[in-house]
Amino acid sequence: MRLETAEGLITLNLQRGALALHLYGQDVLAYDRAGRLWSATIGGVTYRRGLDNRIQAVEATPEGARRRWLTREEVRDLEDRLARQLRSLLPILSSGPVRWITPPSDERSWLDALRVLQRASQMDFEALEADARRFAEVYAPIGILPPDQYLSLVVQATIGCPFNTCIFCGFYRTLPFRVRSPEEFEAHLEAIRTFFGEGLSLRRTIFLGSANALAIPMPRLLALLERLRRAFPLRADGEERHGFAGIYAFLDGFTGLKKTVGDYEALRALGLRRVYIGLESGHDPLLTFLRKPATAEQMIETVRRLKGAGLQVGVIIMIGVGGDRFAAGHVEDTVAVLKAMPLGRGDLVYLSDFVEVPGTPYRAMAEAMGIRPLSPAERRAQAEAIRAGLHRADGEGPRVAPYALEAFLY
Repeated sequence: MRLETAEGLITLNLQRGALALHLYGQDVLAYDRAGRLWSATIGGVTYRRGLDNRIQAVEATPEGARRRWLTREEVRDLEDRLARQLRSLLPILSSGPVRWITPPSDERSWLDALRVLQRASQMDFEALEADARRFAEVYAPIGILPPDQYLSLVVQATIGCPFNTCIFCGFYRTLPFRVRSPEEFEAHLEAIRTFFGEGLSLRRTIFLGSANALAIPMPRLLALLERLRRAFPLRADGEERHGFAGIYAFLDGFTGLKKTVGDYEALRALGLRRVYIGLESGHDPLLTFLRKPATAEQMIETVRRLKGAGLQVGVIIMIGVGGDRFAAGHVEDTVAVLKAMPLGRGDLVYLSDFVEVPGTPYRAMAEAMGIRPLSPAERRAQAEAIRAGLHRADGEGPRVAPYALEAFLY
């Protein structure tokens, strides 16, 4: 839909999950159907908002994307300004004067767009802060998601991580691990539905959290998945509009061995589509230093079982972890382990630049061993060496992609 007002051209693109508003050939604003601000591009800077009402500003530079988190006052200023802008725009769109250049396909789509804009116009800073408080009542902290799952609907069958031994991870240290009871999980699903409302349509897949939900023993896991499917139906293969496009989840290589190929086939029949494993490195001495609860061989076998069940796999590798002490073994053994995994088209290898998380033991232990962090150039060389080692002339290997932890926002 495209129209002309006294101020200039406005384009409204109403899709299944969101409304994008292109104002006067300059700013682009996007909202979910409940009226929550999702993103805004203003003056060459893109602002991405999370459901916790944090906003990240992303600006393209010759050196790459520059990211920073807005202060609370900056968030308030942006959200209040956009709400005022929509409130002043609505009377013009509702009653004119406007001139249609590309009219809506039907009256219903136009009225739907106006309803979303009406909701969005009420979502100033105070309203979005209240929405963020409701979000915090529904969810335990969401630590991280794979990049291809940032628009998933997270459902938390578990809270925390069952191990919490990795010296580099700070996501779940304050959360004792537990599995939700069937009744608690069902209440959690209903709370999710109520919170998202019409904004649920923006979410495309389901991510079963938290850190290692597939570690739940099979009888209990199957019961939870049955409840999940009743609450949020999955769409049939080839269907475009109705339901979610499958279930996705993390798994660690150690507990992955507690399930058989037959178990994973049963999970696939219930909608599981891809499983993500934090290999981090194929170099066992480095895994021992990191206190990962699995060996490289265990993770190879877990991937074999997943692939044997017809599931897709995402493997996460840390670039720069272990510094200079482990660098050579990290590259050589990681390439060897990834090649030993039966990965192919549809599978992913994520290269995640290692970031030291404050409050974790990594730095103190690395300094005690005299480990020097790798420079940015050394990290780039390490990533390129792994990419080169995985290259296949026939193009049948997994897709290799970057994984920027600092870009995550849910």
